[in-house]
Amino acid sequence: MKSFGLIVIKNAAVNVARGGATAAVALALPHFLTRALSPDRFGAWSLMLQIAACASYLDFGLQTAIARHVAQLMESGDERRINQLASTALTMLTAAGGLALAAIGILLWQLSVFFHGIPPALSHEFRLAALLLAASTCAQLPLSTYTGILIGRHRNEYPALAIGGSRLAGGAAAIVAGFLSHSLIAIAICVAIANLLGSLLQVVFAYRIQPTLRIHLFASDWKLAAQLARYCAGLTIWSFGVFLVNGMDLVVVGHFQFPAVGYYSIATALITCFIGFNFAVINAFMTPIAALHARCELSQIRSSVLLATRWIIVINIALTALVFVFGESALTHWVGSAYAQPAFFILRILVVAQAIRCIGGAFCVMLIATGQQRHGIEGAVVEGIVSLCASLLGAVYFGPAGVAAGTLAGTVCGLLWILMRTMPRAQAVPMVRKDYLIEGMLIPLLACLPVPACALIGVCTHGQFQAWVLPFAIVATGFLLLRIGRLLPIRS
Repeated sequence: MKSFGLIVIKNAAVNVARGGATAAVALALPHFLTRALSPDRFGAWSLMLQIAACASYLDFGLQTAIARHVAQLMESGDERRINQLASTALTMLTAAGGLALAAIGILLWQLSVFFHGIPPALSHEFRLAALLLAASTCAQLPLSTYTGILIGRHRNEYPALAIGGSRLAGGAAAIVAGFLSHSLIAIAICVAIANLLGSLLQVVFAYRIQPTLRIHLFASDWKLAAQLARYCAGLTIWSFGVFLVNGMDLVVVGHFQFPAVGYYSIATALITCFIGFNFAVINAFMTPIAALHARCELSQIRSSVLLATRWIIVINIALTALVFVFGESALTHWVGSAYAQPAFFILRILVVAQAIRCIGGAFCVMLIATGQQRHGIEGAVVEGIVSLCASLLGAVYFGPAGVAAGTLAGTVCGLLWILMRTMPRAQAVPMVRKDYLIEGMLIPLLACLPVPACALIGVCTHGQFQAWVLPFAIVATGFLLLRIGRLLPIRS
């Protein structure tokens, strides 16, 4: 295997580029569609995207499993086993796609029960457009087999090119369709076709990279299917917990207060970019760590997790401070004051929640890469249940802001669970909690303390002294990071 560091840097770079294309579309679409569509139509579009995205959670972690197993099989050069793995996963993901489409079909059939606030005049158009988006997402599930193969072979640049390019093309077409037709169906067709073409392009790339690849839909190895099912059982429950945190907010808002969906979706669009950037970096560690685990290089794995955690905290403190300092003015320029003012309050709560949540990201990726994902199940379920229950209660008593606060409560519980329960149990790669707290969390938090302090001053004084304090905070943080930040690789 090439240098671990070079692989991680390359994978992180292309993952960020892929996420950057997705983020560009996520930012461009609201900017234009808030102007091309009425508030009800824009809210309906945002809710449709969320419903379709729910289907992606039904991959049961198979794409991750493919990537991990391919990375390990490459170490032994077992091409025949890779073909068996891919064929089996393709069959399982095809069944998952059918299950997801059936579930969404039932939801759309009973649309008035789940989302009674949708105007009757929009119901038919909403159903058809949402079904088109959902069908496209479900069709991409079996095609994600090829994504897993490319990532497992450390060729992340190909999924980045295919997915990033298709997102940009679909977004541009959707903007044109929005202004010309104002039709949700036309916009959905543009996005659905582009996404499918991106997935099909990865099939071409996979066969070009691995000419010996032979994948057949019904050529499954049932023993291998059982092995994948056991591995993915933990990931499935884990994904369900993530779904309760990230996939239900907009649905809860749509059920209780449909008129608020539009501005809540503005906040969640930015949070999606926030999460995507984080996990583009974090996920770059997954296949190299799997390969290191196959070679029993546990010390390097521990050092990599601590280093990644420090970087995650530094990056997220910077991003959170930017939101607090410049968020409202940026939102006003992006979508206009009608959406910006209510969205900004939601955004501040959600960005803090996700910054806390991402702290444990590198550790969780390590669990998956080393086959310890079962230890993460309880934490994910606890976080998901707390988040959903708190969001439902918050929606009843405090409206959309209560839904965001429920997400924050869930993420705090999730991080505490990782530290108190998961870390002592997951000992295949021993991680000392004290070292993790000090080396991974406390040091970067102390180094970056001037930046959140500046943001807090800005909030308390309504920005009165912020312009004076911010340069000093940046200089002080830079000095502390150089002195104590430990952002370069260390030996454990």
